[in-house]
Amino acid sequence: MRVMIFSLLMFLFGEYGSQKSKKLEYIDKSYEEEIKTVQLYPDTGNPQDVFDSPAVAIDRNTLVLEFDDLVESHEDYRVMLIHCNADWTASKLKPLDYLKTYNEFIINQFEYSVDTKIGYVHYTFKVPNVKVSGNYLIVAYRGANTKDIILSKRFMVYQRSVGIAVTSNRIGLTSIDRRRQKIDFNITYPQLEILNPQEQLKVVIRQNQRWDNVMTDIKPQFVKEAQQIIEYRFFDRKSNFLAGNEYRIFDLRSVRYPGQNVAKVDLNTYPSTAYLMGDKVRGTQAYAQYEDINGDYYVQNTDTGNGKVQSDYLNVVFKLKTDHDIGGKVYVIGKMNNYSPSSKMEKSGSNTLSYQTILKQGIYNYQYLIDGDTLNTSYFEGNHFETENQYEILVYLRPMNLPADILVGYAPVTINTRNN
Repeated sequence: MRVMIFSLLMFLFGEYGSQKSKKLEYIDKSYEEEIKTVQLYPDTGNPQDVFDSPAVAIDRNTLVLEFDDLVESHEDYRVMLIHCNADWTASKLKPLDYLKTYNEFIINQFEYSVDTKIGYVHYTFKVPNVKVSGNYLIVAYRGANTKDIILSKRFMVYQRSVGIAVTSNRIGLTSIDRRRQKIDFNITYPQLEILNPQEQLKVVIRQNQRWDNVMTDIKPQFVKEAQQIIEYRFFDRKSNFLAGNEYRIFDLRSVRYPGQNVAKVDLNTYPSTAYLMGDKVRGTQAYAQYEDINGDYYVQNTDTGNGKVQSDYLNVVFKLKTDHDIGGKVYVIGKMNNYSPSSKMEKSGSNTLSYQTILKQGIYNYQYLIDGDTLNTSYFEGNHFETENQYEILVYLRPMNLPADILVGYAPVTINTRNN
């Protein structure tokens, strides 16, 4: 059955016979076409926490990993954890340095899909607690063969050893700033003995849980060692994020009564096909406020009510109408595909681009990206300082007695918070 499903997926997307070798990459990735809807989020029991960043405190670091395998029988999948440095390279720590047990964990919780056209097995795994803070890569593989990788997913475990205080997030005050957002902040470290804070501390900022446009080369403006304060002030464009626009959205929670931005659902195809409304270029349009989930997605089924195992997989067709012929490569991006520029759109008519992919029923955010020197959505989406965005400030330390970067501080920051 695995071969049959794989052949179907390859046929749909024109990649039959091109299965890539499984070389581990330290990124969020599925290594087989059948592995879909990979989610990693804090284990709090609240369904809304699926939107939360997989960044948890060292004293409460339980996370849940969920994913589907588009086959009709379960397999022996196992998990290992890899401690990483601030730049997502493997650290020199041994597994026993950061784990309490042997670094092999069996995924033994699974459910079969119910009354779905595309059969699948839904897996759930509670990530074990770790002893050391920092970046981690969770790697799932088949059987006892650690090279037969099926997925990799990033997460962070942080200490509260430094203070992070936002001092300013002024936006839109000048013509330069109207396309960008910035965050000024201070770091205080009274609990740590740091000989050279400017060299030992590394600061990373990311926007809406994205890794494709993360800011890493961040230098402080002032270091007050006597007061144990480091000040970060950003005065140039390179230190500010392009603000982007609110994400586009489609609602596929029901196949009987298609929701927002879904033109129609054809139930006579295998799998069923959902055609989205034709999108248009909005890069030159004025900013319009509406609710989004910052590029994320949420699995849900209003037809039956059980989203995890009764939501079907559909072939979703995106269509973008452009105002002229586009010379560059255009992609559909969002957390649904880890913002990976692998979802290339193809011409399907005069000034029209299309793309199709298999997605599980739910609500999805997405945007269109044009390939360039930097991954931004300026042309199709526009940039507006009014956009609501979530940021994360991560502070890493390389201790003198440890061959690895640890995460000593973490702070979420929301710009243009919506008051519901």
